Amino acid sequence: MTELVLAIDAGTTGVRSMFFDKSGNVVARAYSEFESVYPHPSWVEQRAESWWDKSCETIQHGIKEENINPEQVVAISVTNQRETVVPIDKDGVPLRNAIVWQDRRTVKQCQWIEEKTPPAQIYSITGLTIDPYFTAPKILWIRENEKAIYDKADKFLLVHDFLIYRLSGELVTDYSNASRTLLFDIRECKWSDSILNSLGISEEKLPVPVQSGTSVGELNDRAARETGLKQGTPVIAGGGDQQCAALGVGVVREGLIKSTTGTGTFLLAHSNNVKMDPARRVLCSRHVVPNAYVVEASMFTTGSALKWYRDNLGSEEISIADERGVDPYDIITEAAERSPPGAEGVIHIPHFVGAGAPNWNPHARGIFAGLALGHSRHNLIRAILEGVSYEIRTNIEVMRELGLPSNEVRVSGGASRSETWMQIQADILRTPVIRTRMEEASAVGAAILAFKGVNIYKSIPKAAEEMVKTLNPLEPRTETLEVYKKGYDTFKALYDAISDIQW
Repeated sequence: MTELVLAIDAGTTGVRSMFFDKSGNVVARAYSEFESVYPHPSWVEQRAESWWDKSCETIQHGIKEENINPEQVVAISVTNQRETVVPIDKDGVPLRNAIVWQDRRTVKQCQWIEEKTPPAQIYSITGLTIDPYFTAPKILWIRENEKAIYDKADKFLLVHDFLIYRLSGELVTDYSNASRTLLFDIRECKWSDSILNSLGISEEKLPVPVQSGTSVGELNDRAARETGLKQGTPVIAGGGDQQCAALGVGVVREGLIKSTTGTGTFLLAHSNNVKMDPARRVLCSRHVVPNAYVVEASMFTTGSALKWYRDNLGSEEISIADERGVDPYDIITEAAERSPPGAEGVIHIPHFVGAGAPNWNPHARGIFAGLALGHSRHNLIRAILEGVSYEIRTNIEVMRELGLPSNEVRVSGGASRSETWMQIQADILRTPVIRTRMEEASAVGAAILAFKGVNIYKSIPKAAEEMVKTLNPLEPRTETLEVYKKGYDTFKALYDAISDIQW
């Protein structure tokens, strides 16, 4: 029988279960969405049980649809939306809804953390800035506002941790996820005593951190019955979705950068050492690759800038897409080809919900500049694709400044389907852009970890070499060099000129 592994990819909107063979081929897949709830406008919560329910549903569907023999499945691993946290009692029952990474209720707790521990010290230990994005302020909010739940909580678990627990009964996290909590010492690979003491959080309430790709337990009897898998199947520690995506496109050595563009863009550079930015423009976390790190830049509105165009100005492209039976984004990016490189002078800054890395400016807003009566919607579309690419370049320049070269950029996410957009990125970044055959890069990364965890592959880089299938690189074109040099300079000058405005 062909040996398979199961990768459970628990994202922000749903769970995808995928069965892989050791060549990286997908034998079966299934996806099911779950709901988020919004108790207040800036609060985002999810039922932790829905993560498990949808995992079971998609696993069962994959087994049934492709007639998979559970004996074939030699390991299970998990990748997940990061930072989201749920408290469980000593019986493993969730005590409340999980607080999701998008939730912004914890501004007050972040201010308190700054008072207790200097931001520079937090950054030097964890590689992170103090922000509601991360897990620690969520735990503090529960302690301050729901004291009975905090006291009753046996453990605070991330999504990966909760699913590993339901699979195996083991209370563990992995280094890549732990390093997104604001509580983890990324050099020592342990919970930071100084931060825990400063914030008054007991280490006993946190799971045990382990290296991604290590065996943590076996599928228990109850989980076997609920999933349809074989009891005793090895359960392997997985990792955060962005680190797994980096692995899933083959970012396993310095010189490689992963860029995932969906709603936003997550840019991760492989580093063999801790890389701290004195200006704290980019963050540093543990990679799922052993003894490695990722330097990460998060940009909030990149793909969503194109969605804004589709929803507000794209009626013609939507009509054409309906007639042809294709995705409207295919028509929109196709339309960008009718505008020359440089969009005839139109510049777009994609800061619709503020600027993420490297500027971290919550007051920034989206801009179209340089418009004249002769410009068309094709220029606007191209300006969006170029503006996002300029924003990515600003972060790659920071990474180069920190001593992380970029020999090539490996891309994933919905935007990577567009050869037009990826060619624009290659031209603006002046770096080859490489797409992979498998769009679900996070699941590929989790599958690599699973195969390594049962020693079918002896090393993670070797597994990546065998399982990641790349397409031909898109090379920077010499004829666009000058126009994009000018465009990038204008993009930076425009942001600098308006950055202090509070709209």
